Amino acid sequence: MRKVLLTIAAFTASICFTFAQHIQHIKISGLLLDSIASKPIEFATIALLKDGKIVQGVNADAKGRFVFQKVEKGQYAVQASLMGYVSKTVEKIIARDEDIEMGIIKLAPTVQNLSEVTVTEQKALFEEKADRMVYNAEKDISIKGGDATDVLKKIPSVAVDIEGNVQLRGSSNIKVLINNKPSSIVARSVSDALKQIPADIIKQVEVITSPSAKYDAEGTAGIINIITKKNTLRGTNGSISPNFGQWNNWQNASINHRMKAVNISANGGFNDWKNKRFMQLRRSFTNGDTLIDQNQPQRITGKGKNSYATVNVDWDVDSLNRIGAGLNYYNGINTNNFDIEFMESGLGAVRQYFKRDMSRTYDWAGATVNLDYTRLFKKPKKEITLLMMYSFEGEDSDYYTNLLNREQTVYYREKSYNISNNKEGTVQLDFTNPIDSISTLELGSKTIFRKILSDYRISSASDGSTDFRDMPQLANIFDYAQQVTSAYVVYTRTPKKRWGINLGARYEHTFIQANFLNGTASFSNNYGNLIPSVSLSRSVRKDQQLRLSYTQRIQRPQFFYLNPYVNQADSKNQYGGNPYLKPELTHSIEANYSVSIKQTSFNASFFLRQTNNAIENISSVDTSGVLTLIFQNVAQNSAYGLNLSANTKILKQWSVNGSLNVFYNVLESEELKARNADWMYRINLNSSIDFGKGIKAQLFGFYNSARVNLQGKYGGFGFYNMVLQKEVLKKKGTIGFGYDNPFNRKIKWRNDFVGPNFVQIQDVAMYRRGWRINLKYEFGQMSSGPRQKKRISNDDKKGGEGNN
Repeated sequence: MRKVLLTIAAFTASICFTFAQHIQHIKISGLLLDSIASKPIEFATIALLKDGKIVQGVNADAKGRFVFQKVEKGQYAVQASLMGYVSKTVEKIIARDEDIEMGIIKLAPTVQNLSEVTVTEQKALFEEKADRMVYNAEKDISIKGGDATDVLKKIPSVAVDIEGNVQLRGSSNIKVLINNKPSSIVARSVSDALKQIPADIIKQVEVITSPSAKYDAEGTAGIINIITKKNTLRGTNGSISPNFGQWNNWQNASINHRMKAVNISANGGFNDWKNKRFMQLRRSFTNGDTLIDQNQPQRITGKGKNSYATVNVDWDVDSLNRIGAGLNYYNGINTNNFDIEFMESGLGAVRQYFKRDMSRTYDWAGATVNLDYTRLFKKPKKEITLLMMYSFEGEDSDYYTNLLNREQTVYYREKSYNISNNKEGTVQLDFTNPIDSISTLELGSKTIFRKILSDYRISSASDGSTDFRDMPQLANIFDYAQQVTSAYVVYTRTPKKRWGINLGARYEHTFIQANFLNGTASFSNNYGNLIPSVSLSRSVRKDQQLRLSYTQRIQRPQFFYLNPYVNQADSKNQYGGNPYLKPELTHSIEANYSVSIKQTSFNASFFLRQTNNAIENISSVDTSGVLTLIFQNVAQNSAYGLNLSANTKILKQWSVNGSLNVFYNVLESEELKARNADWMYRINLNSSIDFGKGIKAQLFGFYNSARVNLQGKYGGFGFYNMVLQKEVLKKKGTIGFGYDNPFNRKIKWRNDFVGPNFVQIQDVAMYRRGWRINLKYEFGQMSSGPRQKKRISNDDKKGGEGNN
């Protein structure tokens, strides 16, 4: 690593030195000092202006020095600015034939305690940017004390079901990033990952529905990037956030310390949660000419504990070189207990009856380490970045079940375990070069190495004994390796008063090798994909924006989909992965219009998406009445729809935002001779009132309609909550109280599925009414810090659903 960095630095320096030998330019330089402490001000932004327009921009180094190179003759102004200081402009600097040394420029500090800071301009809760929608979660008091699931529920185009599974515009084929980076916990289960992230540490969420070729090609519906709060203020500061609730408790703490060019930040927390639900499953299937009915009521109680810790170090070596390193550790355990009663009848008689007591546990731990290097240039926005990351996660999944007869006597026992681990390494190189003031060229390459190992065993004991014996026919070891190598080029041109364009292409080549220990045939595969992207945008007027885009996306299945382990905890309802899954390929077209008039903004998006070789969960019922769910590439998934969202201020203290998403989804499978299609919609509304004196209130609610899959539909449901918050301790702290679903004890919905020989109805009721108390205390002082560095984003895999 050191050799690579030295080589890059030496190569860049040699180019600059050679170029400087042939062309002589005027330099303008100076020194920034604190007007009170008379100490150098590092990393301030200094702009060189001519006729009111910025000609060059540089940053002061660690000693407060700055230099403008290659300055042409003429009259200029120099403007210095840094958060925590009053900006200063030096006028009438005339460049002739000699270099100009401006000497000392003093800036007056405006450092204040956090309790004294008054924010004069508030960001809107939702912002529509050139290529993404941004939800400023830190401005939303209704999510305090919750987790990332509660945050995503607030986003107009995102739907989150009761189990925590996420969809974007009706598709679960998304990539969830955390600070522009992948996480191994997301690779295992998106819903579990969201439960592990407290809402209090989330700054904003970006939703990118038409990513450019710069992004990894996967995530067919788009990318959801969760950005956590980063405290890079000078000195020592932090916060403590204890949150208590009827169903969820989060305790978080963060601390940040900046000393000269080095910034160290750390945060951590732990969470415990519980839930309770009832489920009634009714299934009818045919066995020859006989119609058989199954009835399975069950009571499920779940609980879990999660914890996390992160440490980040940023070092600004000088004004042109930056190094960053980070460590993220997490662990958790989820346990679900099932009390099930099963009865099967046919031809007017009971064929089978038993009770099942079952416990299912998921225990995991993982870590991610990253190292980043950024080389800046004198030319603004020109940079080279080298990013490296390694992550590891281990998981232990097991169940223990007892079958009891009518006399409540145990006559069969079964237990299983699945030990698995997931390793991932990434190396990424990016180069950004502004061609002129309106054009930019971006180039890059990336390689991802993945290694998955899954060892699963099942054992049983008959006649009520505890003498368990292995079932070798249901055991195996699955070894899976994947390498994805890619390169991209993107050209962006953004002229004023004309159409801007973002044109790119990305090539990705995938190598796969899979092996089974028990003699199951091994397999390998390699394939390449050329992924184009094009986006046109134009400002019709100052307050109106148009954007048209087309892109292709691919979706590689993640570990959850690939793991061949079949979970038989419920012997009548089994599920497992499919190691032979192939990637999906999606074509996506989008047209977007946004307008902002005074206190009101409005956005409308039309989208069309078609996914070939779509991965669907397919259920089949055998002659003994056992349902098995396996993922298969058997469908074409098409959708088109309209997203409408608006934000407005009815009064100065009262803001309202809402959205309506309507789309038509069609799933077809020639192989299964199946087709399902229907309209779906989601509506949400958010209202916030600032009563003054630090008192705020918020009301939020949404409704998701039923959503289709190839064999049926999942029922719709609604959710709402209200929050009241008060600032205390001279604005250093807040205390809030929230209530979820105050007028509905349970959320109820129905799922319906149909197969070639079965019909199934599943009624579910989950307890969701509950209270929350949120506390927060902040300490420290406010001043400036280093800019945010780039992060690795492995947004290239189809994520799994939850382990609930």
